[in-house]
Amino acid sequence: MNLTLEQLQSAASGDLLKMVERRHPEYASNIEHWTFLQDTFKGGRKWFEKNLFRGSKEGPKEFRDRKKRAFRFPHTREVVNLVNKYVLKGIVERSTDAPEEVKRFWKNATLSKGPIENLIETISAKNSTFGRVAVVVDNNYSEAVASVAERKGSKERIYAYVVSPLNVLDFAYDDDGELNWILLAEIARDDGNPLTATGAERVRYRLWTKDFWALINVVQDGKGGPKRATLESSDTHKLGLVPVFFSDHVITDSLYTAPALIEDVAYLDRACANYLSNLDAIIQDQTFSQLVIPFQGLLPSGDESDDADDNDGSRATYTALYEMGTKRIFAYNAEGSAAPSYISPDPKQAGLVTSTISTIISEIYHSIGMAGERTKQDNALGIDNSSGVAKAYDFERLNAMLVSKAQSLELAEHNLVRLIMAWNGDTKELEDTKKYATYPATFDVRNLADEFDTAQRLSLMGAPRSLRQEHMRRMVAKMFPQLGESERAKIEKEIEDEWLEIEVDPVTAGRPDQKPGLPNHQNNQGQNNKSEAAA
Repeated sequence: MNLTLEQLQSAASGDLLKMVERRHPEYASNIEHWTFLQDTFKGGRKWFEKNLFRGSKEGPKEFRDRKKRAFRFPHTREVVNLVNKYVLKGIVERSTDAPEEVKRFWKNATLSKGPIENLIETISAKNSTFGRVAVVVDNNYSEAVASVAERKGSKERIYAYVVSPLNVLDFAYDDDGELNWILLAEIARDDGNPLTATGAERVRYRLWTKDFWALINVVQDGKGGPKRATLESSDTHKLGLVPVFFSDHVITDSLYTAPALIEDVAYLDRACANYLSNLDAIIQDQTFSQLVIPFQGLLPSGDESDDADDNDGSRATYTALYEMGTKRIFAYNAEGSAAPSYISPDPKQAGLVTSTISTIISEIYHSIGMAGERTKQDNALGIDNSSGVAKAYDFERLNAMLVSKAQSLELAEHNLVRLIMAWNGDTKELEDTKKYATYPATFDVRNLADEFDTAQRLSLMGAPRSLRQEHMRRMVAKMFPQLGESERAKIEKEIEDEWLEIEVDPVTAGRPDQKPGLPNHQNNQGQNNKSEAAA
């Protein structure tokens, strides 16, 4: 039995409190993992407090000093940004025949009135980080604006925003696999009036169902006092569906979670940061040679109140000796008759750490098919030593991942169109909603010049007509990505019915001195030369 708005409005505070404090078990078990992925993507100095590990033989002061010097290369964020760059570099075809409501949304798709490209980039980055995110499609419609014409002239609009799984508390599906309801956590800040606002942040809870939405507020009576849950606001929307959908990094049949792009990359990134910190400690402690001297030669340091200008000069001598030993001296018994000397640190330790770091970085990019980004140790010099076969395999792996990512984003845009139309009174099943956005089916690096060259080669080799027509359709899509459905259908019909009916010689096609359909004039220069020789 579905919950009604009247039942929620009459619910007791204790029942509301139980509802907002409950969390889906699978989401509760992944909170720590998702928090780590988010923190590793964001970075910052606070990241080292939780993720830099103390050595087994390291003292507290040494660890604090090492933590202050710690640094890391943000490979996790770099991987997400690279995938975003590659997948969004492909041409996304958004139809010019889309409804006006959809076109208006494409111009102002986010809360900050950013275009659809900004929203898709955010969705892509977030589901790469968490694996699955929720996308809410809401509006600021008011009852005073009733008609579509009035709404066009007003500031009312539909917008969408992304909710991470850390703020998804619980949800359920109906028998058809559609969301039946979902409970989300929101962060609200008291900042309305700059004079009276406290700036304090609080968590409130928004419940979406197929028929209504409700905003629940939780307050606490004093410090450590009992909590009370109250219904802050609510209203019906009567969409017949929940205006929220999930977007996955890779489309999966899993009902609750999906694998993230940085599922393993983040942990490799953390290991790399810790090894870099260990390398920094080796450089700090062992860069300079250290003095080995008989302890009989160490003069007493004197009292703290002694001046460096004491008559015997003992403190000044010891200080100079200590600095000469680069702040550390190894003492031994002079009876061994060994002369004072310097010992050099073992460079093998730093070499082992450096080699391990390079291996980890290579595995980070190789695991997602981006080995070309970090191929060899000398790749820092701009040299790529990977073989052609290795590059081909890397491209196939990366291309497959980008195509899967593009399919996921295309499905997200399909869901967006469905909910936009639903908010405008046209509620349909997802499969009945037209796709007004099409993402690339491949991410090859061929440009239009390469496509024309391929077309010419297909003509020279006498390729089948159907093959050449299919290649021409792909060229049309690359040349005119924003073409409307009617214009595209007209061009494709001409390609299907009229093109290649009269075969054109590819050798003479395009020559300014050759008219189409006329035979080529024979060159008589050789015959003239023969006639002159005979004469």
